[in-house]
Amino acid sequence: MNSSGSLLFQVLLYLHIAGGMTGLITGLFNVTGKKGSRAHKKTGLIYVAGMFAATLCGIVLAFMKDNNFLFLIGIFSFYLAFTGYRSLKNKSENPTLVKWIDVWVAVITCIFSIWMVISALIYLNPFRLHFNPVQFIFGVAGLVFSVGDLLWFFGKRKFKFGKFQWMFTHIGRMVGSYISAVTAFLVVNINFLPPLLIWLGPSVLGSCVIAYNIRKYRLKLRV
Repeated sequence: MNSSGSLLFQVLLYLHIAGGMTGLITGLFNVTGKKGSRAHKKTGLIYVAGMFAATLCGIVLAFMKDNNFLFLIGIFSFYLAFTGYRSLKNKSENPTLVKWIDVWVAVITCIFSIWMVISALIYLNPFRLHFNPVQFIFGVAGLVFSVGDLLWFFGKRKFKFGKFQWMFTHIGRMVGSYISAVTAFLVVNINFLPPLLIWLGPSVLGSCVIAYNIRKYRLKLRV
């Protein structure tokens, strides 16, 4: 890498870190704070902006470092944050009101999720195991989310919670994107904990948060 490329890499790295830290801090406020408040809405918007900056820079860095795994995880993480935010704009049960950007982002995510699954399996053979389970799980999750969204966009799927679906989508996707951000931070910066704890710990805790909030609002809304 020449000097100009090295400078670009450093700038992107700093922007990636700044965006990531912004997401980690504001995301914590969003998860633990009062939902629907003015502060929640403001920190939520800052969170999405931070995640977008971190993901965009991370994707370019992944290309520069030829890191296929980081590139694909970046796509998945961004899709969760993007759809979590867009769910606030798509509150109608009518899929024809969905914007073209929602459809195209879902299509792109679906394509890269397929790539993620294939590249996780491609080194799997009966003589030597090179299977990447983490990448496989992210890929399958990306497929489930993006294909499910596309089916709804084209009127082929009915959501479970009807007119309140946007709320539960928002909760699941935003907390899911925060799980991805925390996991990425731990993987890069923490090396004194067991790898299994680093990879699965945030997912377990985050899933509990999602389940708690979904149960809370289902009881409140009686859906």
